[in-house]
Amino acid sequence: MAQKVLSFPFEFDPSSPGRLKKVEQESDTYKAQQIEAFLRTEKGERPIFKDFGIDDPSFKVVSDDYADTLDLLVDFPFFYTNIAIDDVLIQFETGDGSVSIEVYYT
Repeated sequence: MAQKVLSFPFEFDPSSPGRLKKVEQESDTYKAQQIEAFLRTEKGERPIFKDFGIDDPSFKVVSDDYADTLDLLVDFPFFYTNIAIDDVLIQFETGDGSVSIEVYYT
């Protein structure tokens, strides 16, 4: 049986009042949460792990060879040996100027 760990972001478990929600450590939900945590953390934000995360992309021009894709592919495995990033796909939405970044993992 897989070990259960706290979910990210932290939230209360609706089925068990007063307790925090947990996910199985090897589940797809856990892996997706860890990738999201990495992408939402700006490099240098965690003083003990200065290389955890990506540089803030807010004011950068996003392109197919976006540097943060490389950061994710190169830096992520140092922190998560049990999650493999297979591919990162950047899709440019027409009309509203939004960008969709999809991360494929195993």
